[in-house]
Amino acid sequence: MRKKLARLQIKILVLVFWGLLLASCGQGQPPPDLFALPVTYMVGEKPEVVLARDMNNDEYPDLLVVNSASRSLTYLEGLGDGTFKDPQTIETGREPFALDVADFNGDQTPDIALCNYGDGNISIILGQKDGLFKLKTEVKVGRLPIAISAGDFNNDEKMDLAVTLRFNKMIILLGVGDGTFKVAEAYQAGPTPAHMTISDYNKDGNQDIAMALNAVKVRHLKVFLGNGDGTFKPPKKIIGGNQSSFIIQHDMNLDGHADLIASSPMKDSLSIYMGDGKGNFTKLEDFAGEKGPHNIVVGDFTGDKIPDIIVCNRRGGTISVIPGRGDGSFVYPHFNYVVGSQPRSIAGADFNRDGMMDIAVILYQKQILEVFLRKANAPLTDV
Repeated sequence: MRKKLARLQIKILVLVFWGLLLASCGQGQPPPDLFALPVTYMVGEKPEVVLARDMNNDEYPDLLVVNSASRSLTYLEGLGDGTFKDPQTIETGREPFALDVADFNGDQTPDIALCNYGDGNISIILGQKDGLFKLKTEVKVGRLPIAISAGDFNNDEKMDLAVTLRFNKMIILLGVGDGTFKVAEAYQAGPTPAHMTISDYNKDGNQDIAMALNAVKVRHLKVFLGNGDGTFKPPKKIIGGNQSSFIIQHDMNLDGHADLIASSPMKDSLSIYMGDGKGNFTKLEDFAGEKGPHNIVVGDFTGDKIPDIIVCNRRGGTISVIPGRGDGSFVYPHFNYVVGSQPRSIAGADFNRDGMMDIAVILYQKQILEVFLRKANAPLTDV
């Protein structure tokens, strides 16, 4: 098995090398040599999402991969040098599809909340101080839960959950504080609510929810402003974008207000919405993506202290590094790196504690996790 895995790794490295070369030749200038060749790990069947979090409080980022076809969650413990221990497998429900991490039972150890798309429920997997996990409880939420985000929506210092259902609803689960939840409000969130991101967008001290909408011909996002008691105001429509699928928040123009970035895989485009700190957003002009842009990671990848984005291009077999200017706009042309067929999701963290952001990418059909470390001697501000 180890020999087969070694041969597979060598084959992948060769393919990546040639892919990088071809990608460089396809643009007017070669992309900067930002990343070392990847180290690969096997995960479960049809991996959907990868998430980077410190799960055992050792200050090293670990990796979690949701595997929809094998009804499992893969956990890779980080060693702090850019490598990971052999993967552990945690059983889940049918078709696990999304997850988030927070301390749900107040023991200062991260726990996992996971959507079981095929079962219509949420699994709460409690972390243990020895680095292991145990399945605590399941919460029924309704048909086809597709995305999940954790936040304290009623200001009781206990983590709550927001869950989107595939067709038209958002369900709020209020945390009891012991790892269990009470089903609270349900909100009409259609058409076709997708990924969510949580922050205090109007700076009233209450957490709010921004939501991508994946229905055909939908050209807006929704923002639910929190009341601070676990309920939300009727959603505000943020006009712009096309059939968005993924959304993330970050202060892209360094003005102290959270901005929104959304991807439209079917339209091959990305949209940015500049926040004013009062719950309002102004959409800038869409910028072109590659084939099937989906997951987005924000970080300083060019060494100029200005936020950049990396996008996972599901149909293109690439990731794109798009340098930011610090005002919400981006430098073009962006840089593409071939990672392999059907990259499904991407996560970013400093895996080797060198002060630079690294990335992890999962390949859907090949059941592979690739870890790309940022090169210490890579060109920085001349990108």
